[in-house]
Amino acid sequence: MTTRTSRRRPLAVLTALTLTVGAALVAPGAVAATAPAPDDLPTVTVVATGGTIAGRAAGRDTFTDYRAGTYPMTDMVSVLEPEVSAIADVDVVQFGNSGSGGYTIAQYHALTQAVEEALETSDGVVVTTGTDTMEEFAYWLDLTVQSKKPVVISGAMRPWAAGETASEAGVIGADGPANLLQSIRLAAGQQTFCFGTVLMLNDEIHAARDVTKGNSTRNDTFVTRQLGALGWIDGDQVYVQRAPARVLDCATDEWFTPFDLDEVAATELPRVEIFYNYQEAGREAIDAFAAAGVEGIVTAGTGAGGISSGPGQARRAAVESGIWFVSTTRTGSGAVSGGGDGIIAGGDLIPQKARLLLLLSRTFTDDIEQAREWFATIGGSSFDQSAMAGVVSPVPGGEVPSPTPEPSAEPTAGPTTPPPGGEPGGEEPGTEEPGGEEPGTEVPGGVPGGEETDPASEPDAGEEAPGGAVGGPGSGSGSGGLPALGAETRGIVLAAALALLVGAAAVHQRRTRSLGVPGMPRGLGR
Repeated sequence: MTTRTSRRRPLAVLTALTLTVGAALVAPGAVAATAPAPDDLPTVTVVATGGTIAGRAAGRDTFTDYRAGTYPMTDMVSVLEPEVSAIADVDVVQFGNSGSGGYTIAQYHALTQAVEEALETSDGVVVTTGTDTMEEFAYWLDLTVQSKKPVVISGAMRPWAAGETASEAGVIGADGPANLLQSIRLAAGQQTFCFGTVLMLNDEIHAARDVTKGNSTRNDTFVTRQLGALGWIDGDQVYVQRAPARVLDCATDEWFTPFDLDEVAATELPRVEIFYNYQEAGREAIDAFAAAGVEGIVTAGTGAGGISSGPGQARRAAVESGIWFVSTTRTGSGAVSGGGDGIIAGGDLIPQKARLLLLLSRTFTDDIEQAREWFATIGGSSFDQSAMAGVVSPVPGGEVPSPTPEPSAEPTAGPTTPPPGGEPGGEEPGTEEPGGEEPGTEVPGGVPGGEETDPASEPDAGEEAPGGAVGGPGSGSGSGGLPALGAETRGIVLAAALALLVGAAAVHQRRTRSLGVPGMPRGLGR
């Protein structure tokens, strides 16, 4: 296990990607992938935080009776030798050795900085942690790490061993060694460059934004409902079949989120809580959160975000005191739309992830409209390839449309795009119905999950409320061949087409770089 000093840089990777794409357009099939030379292996840093993967079991056949966060990562990596050294040069940062649920938001802040520091010299980072809150670890890193290099988070559902050291009395069927090896393989291979943070467990690759823990004990616990995994690993082969929408911004600084933690101290991160709704829920929880000085509350509502009458009344009072709310659903999938005074629609973010985005939004801006936009874009980014319709030929062998439109006789207005996710305005319904607030069909300007409206406008009790999830990549337009031009002309057209493709993709992925209250430096507006 060694540490190298020479590293690949994002610019070099991007340049290589551009050259490969360009060569493929001119002469399809002419580019062959080459494996790295043995003396030029990528460097991967493992940032260890503990969890079940580092757990010591009571016996070799014991899967659920163990002490998490016991073995140091250096000992665990040494168990993987010599196989791991054929994949990458690995170094280790022992950030902590605890169960995942024991970490604080201030420690999350420090973890982001540890990952970013490692990425300054490494080609990729693997973060190991417990699975209980791994989905929150992953999404936090996805929102805050300011590097396009691969970040892979992994762990285990079964403890590593039952001996005094990680190399003694390995647990029968332990998944930790394989998960660690395959995570290093994934980070080293660069296939998820510009994906943000991904989660790899049980040979499946999931997007940090979408993945959730779906079972308390099974090895295949992590799932991405509705959308499915990004890809998988079979042996030493990595297959990536889809990508997060942010990859469209890979070539530009639009890829980065505004949540640069170098600009804020851990003490500036506010307290944000979650309220879970249920039949005839009381208002006391929201009242207590407000009295405790929280700055944001996520409501995990029923159906499309509904909350009961008591919590609804408490929410209105809390909004008047300056607390921001995000409306989500407890169903585990599906979107919540709408919004209102002091209330942001959480889209299809699950409550615990909406909490992290709300916490960061409250840290970096005092403008709720800015936060609303971040939820619609960063929190709900999706693919939009409509710009390709005017750039790429839709048929085989067709000509590439001219990058410069012919001037018209009269000036025409350019295409306009509505703000991502829209911005529902208006107040909550003014008349409160006895019997509590129930989810109903969204009324323009209404609050999701607000008070009952006209029963005729509501869906049946068992009917799933409408709401789309973030879409995956579409089928895409086919890239037409270049016309029969001379070599010099073909090169010019190719360069222009590549520039348009990258530029259009960056513009049309629904993301934003607005950074808070106008005139206020980023990181100072809380």
